This record gives sequence, C-alpha cells and structure tokens, in this order.
Amino acid sequence: MKSKLFILLKSPHEFTGIGMLRSMAEGASSAVILFEDAVLFAANEKKGKELRSVVKDVYVIKDDWEARGLPQVMSDFKVIDYPDAVDLIMERYEQTITV
Repeated sequence: MKSKLFILLKSPHEFTGIGMLRSMAEGASSAVILFEDAVLFAANEKKGKELRSVVKDVYVIKDDWEARGLPQVMSDFKVIDYPDAVDLIMERYEQTITV
C-alpha cells in the first residue's frame, strides 16, 4: 500500500473528518502536516491524541505555530519549516491528500 501524507488546514474545532482520515490511513504508512489553524491540534491535548491515534507522524509548520503565539508544541509532534514540508510532499510520501 502507498505511503500517504495528509494535509490539514482546519482547526480541530472545525475539522470533523477524523473517521474519514482513519479509514484512508488504514494499512498505509501515513503522516499529516498541520498548516494554518490545523496547528491547534498540537496545542489541544485531547484532539492531538486523537489525531496521533490515526497517523504515525504529525508535522507542525513552525511559521503557522508561531503566528498564533502558541506555547510549546506537544512532544510527539514534529515542528518543521516550509522546505521540510516540500521534501515530505515531493520526496518522502507517495501520495498527498488534502482533507
């Protein structure tokens, strides 16, 4: 099965597709990049754990995190910059899905 990288843009309060994400990620090596308001998943312990139960790795865009003035990212989330995101999208995962 192809490796899958999901891109989330909506905050955990707006995003209601965890079940859909779970079914699409099932059986694949999967990860998610949190852009824009989706970085709030890394600040909300309950929602963050829920997301971590669905995918192997969660990446947080540093600029979006800092723009919201949030405290430290939860330890099991990886903070990346835009060049890292491009590498993940173009080189490390076979399929990219924006949800």
